[in-house]
Amino acid sequence: MKKFFLWLAGLIILLSIGLTIVFNLTPLPMISLARQVLFSVPTDTRKPEYTEGSVTVLTNKSYTGKYKQSTFDLYLPDIPLPNEPTIAWVHGGGYIGGDKLEEKEYATKLAENGYSVAVMNYELVPETTYPIPVRQVGEFIKHLEANQEVYGLNMANLFIAGDSAGAQIASQFIAAQTNPAYGKQIQVEAVPTLKEIKGALLYCGPYNLIDIVEDSTSQIVSFSFDKIGWSYFDERNWENSEKAKLSVVPNYVNKDFPPTFITDGNTSSFEQQGREFASKLEEVGVPIKTRFFDSKEVETRHEYQFKLTTPPGKIAFED
Repeated sequence: MKKFFLWLAGLIILLSIGLTIVFNLTPLPMISLARQVLFSVPTDTRKPEYTEGSVTVLTNKSYTGKYKQSTFDLYLPDIPLPNEPTIAWVHGGGYIGGDKLEEKEYATKLAENGYSVAVMNYELVPETTYPIPVRQVGEFIKHLEANQEVYGLNMANLFIAGDSAGAQIASQFIAAQTNPAYGKQIQVEAVPTLKEIKGALLYCGPYNLIDIVEDSTSQIVSFSFDKIGWSYFDERNWENSEKAKLSVVPNYVNKDFPPTFITDGNTSSFEQQGREFASKLEEVGVPIKTRFFDSKEVETRHEYQFKLTTPPGKIAFED
C-alpha cells in the first residue's frame, strides 16, 4: 500500500510538472479550458425573424467584413422613442467566448422601451488577435449606416455599448474615433460618416488588461488573463508590449469622447477600473454618470446588470 501511494504521489508530481511546462509553452490549453468552464459559446437556434411582445427580432444578419465572425441581431421596437435612438452593442466573454445571443433578454427589454438595439458578434481568441475585434466594430457600424433605411434605424442618434470584454472593445473603438492620432496608432480606421457618437454605455469592463495580471488579488484571474493576453496580443511577454500599453483606454481619451455611463459590480469584477476610467473621463471634461454599489450594503457580481429581477439590476436598467 505504501508503494502505491508513493507511486501515486510521483505520478501527480510528474503530471503537475508536465502541465506547468505545457501551460508555459502555449496559451491554448488554458484558453480551451476557460472556454469550456467560464466563457462558453452558446448555439443560436432561433428563427431568422420572430416577434416577442412589441419587439421584432432579426437574427444572424451579416455585416460586411473580411472576418469570419461577422453576424448581428436586431431588436426593433414597434413604437420607437422620440429621435429613434439606436444602440450598437458589443458582447462580453473574456475575448475568448460569449455570443450576441447572451444579450437577448437585455436587448429585448431595451427595445420594449423604445430603443433599436443591434448586437454584434466578432472574432474570438485564439482564432483572432488584437486589434481585429476593435476593427470589426467599425465594419459593423459602417454596415448599419449603409443599411439604416432598410433596417429602420436612426444612425444620427447612435449610442455604443458593451459589457465585460465588449466594454473594453467598444470603449477602445470610441477612443479611436474621437482621438484620430490614437486611431492611427492602433491601426483602427476612422468611420468617415460617423460624425458624432451620442453616448457610450459601458458595463463591467476591464479597461487596463495589464493591471489585471499584475495587480489582481486572485491568482486564478491573473493566470487566466495572462494566457488570454498572450494569445490576444500574440506575444508571450505581452504585458510589456507596446500593443498592450496602447490598449489601456483611459490613457487615450479626450474631451471629444461622448457622454458615458459606467457601472460595475463590487465582487469578482473590475469595479476599481470602472471608477478610475470614470474619473479620467470626468477629468478631461466628458459628461459622466456612474452606478456603483457599496459592498457593505449589497453584493453585485460581474455582469449583475443582466439580472433584471434583482434590485441592483433594475436600478442599472433605469439608469
